[in-house]
Amino acid sequence: MQTVFLVLLLVAAVVVANAVYARFNQIPVAFLQIGAGLILSLIPLYRNFELEPEIFLFVIISILMFNDSQNTNIRKLSHQFGTTLSLSVVLAIVTILIVGTVTHLLIPEFSLALAFALGAIITPTDAVAVSSITTKVAIPRAVMTTLENESLFNDASGIVAFNLAIAAIVTGKFSVWHGITNFLYVFAGGIFVGLIIGYVIVAVRIMLIRMRVDTPSVIVPYTLLTPFVVYFLAESLGVSGILAVVATGLIHGVQSDQLRLTTSRLQIVMTTTWSIVASILNGIVFVLLGVSLPSVINHLQQRDTSSVAVLVGLGILLYLIMTFAHFLWTRFDLARIRAWDNHEKTRNAFVMGLSGVHGTITLAMAFSLPLTLNGSAFPYRNDIIFVAAVVILTSLLVPTLLLPLTLPKQVVKVTEDELATAKADMVTHAIDLMQARHGNNAGTSKVIAILSGQRVLDGRPKRSQLASLFDATFKVEQTTIDEMVANNEITPHAAEKYMRVASQTRLQNQQTFFERLKLFFRFTLSKWSLSKKARARRKMFRQYRPRGGQSRTELMTRNRQMWQQMRQIEQKPYEAVLAYLADITADNQQAIGIVRRAYDERHRRLSGERDFQETQNELLIEAFQLEYNFIQTQLANKTFSSELGNQLYEQISTDQLVYLQSINTD
Repeated sequence: MQTVFLVLLLVAAVVVANAVYARFNQIPVAFLQIGAGLILSLIPLYRNFELEPEIFLFVIISILMFNDSQNTNIRKLSHQFGTTLSLSVVLAIVTILIVGTVTHLLIPEFSLALAFALGAIITPTDAVAVSSITTKVAIPRAVMTTLENESLFNDASGIVAFNLAIAAIVTGKFSVWHGITNFLYVFAGGIFVGLIIGYVIVAVRIMLIRMRVDTPSVIVPYTLLTPFVVYFLAESLGVSGILAVVATGLIHGVQSDQLRLTTSRLQIVMTTTWSIVASILNGIVFVLLGVSLPSVINHLQQRDTSSVAVLVGLGILLYLIMTFAHFLWTRFDLARIRAWDNHEKTRNAFVMGLSGVHGTITLAMAFSLPLTLNGSAFPYRNDIIFVAAVVILTSLLVPTLLLPLTLPKQVVKVTEDELATAKADMVTHAIDLMQARHGNNAGTSKVIAILSGQRVLDGRPKRSQLASLFDATFKVEQTTIDEMVANNEITPHAAEKYMRVASQTRLQNQQTFFERLKLFFRFTLSKWSLSKKARARRKMFRQYRPRGGQSRTELMTRNRQMWQQMRQIEQKPYEAVLAYLADITADNQQAIGIVRRAYDERHRRLSGERDFQETQNELLIEAFQLEYNFIQTQLANKTFSSELGNQLYEQISTDQLVYLQSINTD
């Protein structure tokens, strides 16, 4: 129970750090997660907390590598396959040998095998960490693609080399020829086994889809179990489980078109689930670094007060060596990167060197070092973890400071065509899900008709333009009501009541962003909203209760009569408003359409049945939430830019205000 509680606290720390980053993204999220871990380290329960090393490889690394590989663009990878192998295998091995040799020469206490293990730990780069620190700068797309492909396989190279080094430490024996042949067997065997198992797993999943057994409760757990099964089977055969997981993930990417032959709902659930799992696992590793760092430093200081300073210097030196090696390898075209222009080669090589950020995989391998060796504590385990932490922090800090001086600021402009296409995809997705969930009954058909109107995009109207139109239509209603009073069609008291209702249409469509946000929460918490309206009605009953007293039934009857009177009065002003809008000739018909839909919704609400209205409001709330989910999924997949997502959020907010305003005026 205590272990479960401690793990839940780790997850909570990740959630808090991610929430802070969502609001203050000037600081890389990894630093926030490390800070959250430092705070957790103050809790006595975490003073001697350590997860079993096998957990990192089996649970954390296998899932992260599978998720990265299944999201890899296989076409771009195939075009740069030679470059990827050069960077992720050849350069990785060269870097491990250089780092290991330098470490052994500077600190003879580190055996050569242990020094090579350190090199294998700190060599892998992390494209996700690169993305988190380059959100403000325009990193060249060709460079980013190269980094992503490199990080996919150099992780595996580092892990294979790490396992060989650990085996040499445990056995005390190492043969160069045996090491090379074993590396090739483990590397190639892992890929081969992963391709075979991946093909079988994908074939079974496609069969389930064709048999209509593609519900989230079946497919999502099936996919989540895939990396565990592949890793276990590959390790049982003596080959690299991580490379097998990567190969299986690539098979999933190749077969993505067939795997998408399923419901849109399942696609969203699947994408969202993987996004959350990967984010939490990445965060847990950095939180664990923050939790472990005080204890590691304390152990180092107890052994030798100068150890911390020496290891900090070693970590910075090793980072500079790896950065320089990365720069030279790409600048002198040893990787043969065909996508780069010759005149940009020096700048791109410099960016590649700085962008060699080390993150989750480095930490996870450091934590996966054995706790004991031949019954005694593993030698220099805390030293290696600390050096890895220094390398990670340095690799995050340096590009954060230097890349903005090298690259231009990122400016993303959203064109009208992009916005229109994205909104059409969003609406189509919501319509498909609504039809799949609720069929084509009357309520769903009306909601689908409303959603279809969202596809129209002639440019978003200015708030001042909408306000002017609603003011004008309100005056039209006021004039029509005055005429009805003058013609003795209604009483002045009834006219006053009606104009109170009419004023809501104008006021609610001129609300600020914060008022819209408040309205959205009221839509989401519909049950609470309905109970609040019930209390408001009771208050109204008490307010209009005659001194002589009336029964509840009489008051409800009077209330129904009042709304019936509003329905009868509303017809003429409604027709007058429509006639006024039809006579307007303006360039931007979008504003006119929004005002027209607002009055259509009010007219339908007043003339329709209340039960139908509440049912439709619930369906509309669900439809808008599906649109929000769609945007979140596209942002998580980096299909939409943050600017495009924000504009779509703003448009959904406007549409909510128009279509669901009846909830406030009931």
